[in-house]
Amino acid sequence: MSEVFVEGLDVSVLLAVLENGDAKARMTLAKQLALLLADAETPPLEREQVTPIVLKLTVDSTRDVRCALAIDLVAQEKLHADIVFSIIADDDDIALPFLEQTPSLNEWHMMAVLKVGDEPRQTAVAKREDLTTEAANYIIKSAPLATAMALFDNAVVQLEASDYRILFQRFGQSAEMAELLLARKDLPLDIRITQAKRAASRMRQMMAERGWVAANDASELVSDAEEIAVMRILIEANAAERAKATAFLASKNMLTPALIVRAASMGEMGVVESAFAHLSGNSPQRACEMMYSRSQLLFKSIFNKSGLPQSCFGILKAACEVVVEAREEGLPLNAESFGRRVLEALLTRYEHMSSTERAKQIEYLGRYGEDRIRKIAKRLKADLVRAA
Repeated sequence: MSEVFVEGLDVSVLLAVLENGDAKARMTLAKQLALLLADAETPPLEREQVTPIVLKLTVDSTRDVRCALAIDLVAQEKLHADIVFSIIADDDDIALPFLEQTPSLNEWHMMAVLKVGDEPRQTAVAKREDLTTEAANYIIKSAPLATAMALFDNAVVQLEASDYRILFQRFGQSAEMAELLLARKDLPLDIRITQAKRAASRMRQMMAERGWVAANDASELVSDAEEIAVMRILIEANAAERAKATAFLASKNMLTPALIVRAASMGEMGVVESAFAHLSGNSPQRACEMMYSRSQLLFKSIFNKSGLPQSCFGILKAACEVVVEAREEGLPLNAESFGRRVLEALLTRYEHMSSTERAKQIEYLGRYGEDRIRKIAKRLKADLVRAA
């Protein structure tokens, strides 16, 4: 082998070890060159001279040499791009830890790995503490499921509502992604509602396929579960979120009279207020003024504007009256005590209401009220039907 010498560093000995040394000697060489590159005082010329040798070591035939080199280089900044990509192309157990940690991976390198790398390498990039906004956006829009899921564990990534919607659109059918999304407190309510509806649809299909219960019973059970899930989402939302979610429900024909009556039966009047405001086209404040007014005409006006069926007028009116009375008395009411008062109002007021209509209003409590109220309402309804 001819001697190689240039100003700055005699690399002939290094080349000799590279070409003729055993694995142990090459491993020692790798460590020495890594130290040379790590030294801040190493001149640029010497770095340039040893780069081809280091690059050859990244594809050494002995795995232990490559592994040692990757470990020694992982913390170093400004490595030559060829060295970085050569290590990244190695076996996964060598490449992935290096890819997750090396500070030599710049923005361009990140995007290159995301666009042409396989899923494990894309996922390694997604875990990086210096992940750029551009890289995160690419992952959200184009990367596979495992890579997108890795974003949820990356503290530097702040997902926005639009990001959640893209991820849900792409991977919403994945149970793993759905679980991650639903665990986020800032998840838009329309996604929570859509997921609840999907879950109900899957349950309905499974119950029908397996014949667990009669088809009609299965449909009713699943519809109840869906409504309860949606109502719970609305209850836990703040006023602004609830207003948006209510508009979304209306756009999907999910703001049903049954949902509104169920909320009223349980004393969840925030849900009812939001529904009345949206359906009648009033502001939330004006809707509440009309709902809880002592004027029969105001409540009747907002009810008529809402387009709700006349068959649920009585129970909604009674629920609003209970709210007014409880506020005047300064009494907080839980679901059971609220239901009792609504039941009492339906039994003792509204002289114009026929026994048949009164039984119908009480039937709502028998289906949608709190557990104890449902039992009482069912017995009272039966008594009214017999008396009629």
